[in-house]
Amino acid sequence: MNSHAKAHGVVAGQSLTDAAALCPDLLSEPRDILRERHLLKALQRWADKFSPRVGIVSADGLSLDITGCAHLFGGEKGISRALFEGLRDLNVTPRIGIANTQRAARGFARFSGEDIFISCSSNEYKQVCALPVCALDMSAAIAQSLSRLGLRTIADLTAMKSSELARRFSVKLPTALDELRGHVIDPVIPAAAPKVFAAQMNLPDPIGLVNDVTEVLRRLSERVCTRLADKAYGARGFTLTVRCVDSGDHHLTIGFANPTYDHASVMRQFARPIDSLLLKFGADWFRLEAINTEVFKPVQIAIGDDGARDEEAVNQTLTTLGNRLGFDRLRRPVAYDSHAPEREHASEEVVNKRPKDTNANLYVHPRPELSYRPARISVTTPGRPPKAFSWKGANFITVISQGPERVSPLWWITQHDWLSENLRDYWRVKTVCGRKLWLMQCPQNPDLGWFCAGEFLR
Repeated sequence: MNSHAKAHGVVAGQSLTDAAALCPDLLSEPRDILRERHLLKALQRWADKFSPRVGIVSADGLSLDITGCAHLFGGEKGISRALFEGLRDLNVTPRIGIANTQRAARGFARFSGEDIFISCSSNEYKQVCALPVCALDMSAAIAQSLSRLGLRTIADLTAMKSSELARRFSVKLPTALDELRGHVIDPVIPAAAPKVFAAQMNLPDPIGLVNDVTEVLRRLSERVCTRLADKAYGARGFTLTVRCVDSGDHHLTIGFANPTYDHASVMRQFARPIDSLLLKFGADWFRLEAINTEVFKPVQIAIGDDGARDEEAVNQTLTTLGNRLGFDRLRRPVAYDSHAPEREHASEEVVNKRPKDTNANLYVHPRPELSYRPARISVTTPGRPPKAFSWKGANFITVISQGPERVSPLWWITQHDWLSENLRDYWRVKTVCGRKLWLMQCPQNPDLGWFCAGEFLR
């Protein structure tokens, strides 16, 4: 929201209809939270030259601990002016507040009405008391309750006991009030700025041929991969941003099953996305960024180590399939601890997921290699289990049987079906022809008959 909208009475949290009524020439765009987060991280790296302790607070602010740093810029006025002018050069409209506590500085920046507000150390308590209760950054429900009771400033809250504030509103309210006044330590928690491995290229004239775009990608990829190798980092993905003259930015993303900094692999995986890129009037701005980076130390494959070579081949196959089908569609079966046979198996993503440790003795009873949705069988000679039956057009005679394995109903499942709400008995049956089947019956409801739920292959 810019100053022109604020001058017409537009405030944050207002509906678009009311805002348009106050400011008829109002322009609005959907909020892009992801881009805002990237902007804050970029500003955090930029602000590192003013203080080594820079933290991100909420979704629209940075907090700097300038203790021992302000004198390098000529005092608090000098460092605030340097921050203000630097952000203005980046086309960012800043509001800067300097105080003895982090929460007070944030309140002065947001509610003082000045671009730069530096509190007076000897008179800061009175300045803090003049702030509205919104400076405490409490929830909307608590702020509304305070407003209904006529508690609009910090001075109104200081007249009440902390125990009363905690009992009536929330235990967080007196804590935030103490942090604002400096009674409780509220340090700046710096978050280490993530390492960025990116390269960009600006061209004087647009290009529209696939070969030209591939050449630009080759140069960018060499620069990024060289930096990754120098820092002993690998990337699980790369994003190429192509800014077209007519259609804006196009983002092409590839992924890898394992971290890599191999330039040839990056070029090979980008070949398909670039071929599908439509460049009608050309593009003149390109940026390649390595994403999901991590410390990576390649291991030399020893001669004769066929297992390592097979694993590398599987990773290359997963990389190619993931870039074509989507990595979220590549899944592996995993065991799940449950007493119900139909809930003993699940699946998880193959890439970016560590396989869970599966206990070989997880199952007390053996499970068939082939599991079916229980299919009804025709009993020709009754018994428990049936002495003779037919299934899928074939006749079977029971020779050896083991069981029953009793499975209790899944009473905690909200969406019941006939299988989960019945008590079940499972039998392992070996037939004359040698096939080993897994038969099931509901003993409390014998009218349902017998079912085949799986087949053992060994």
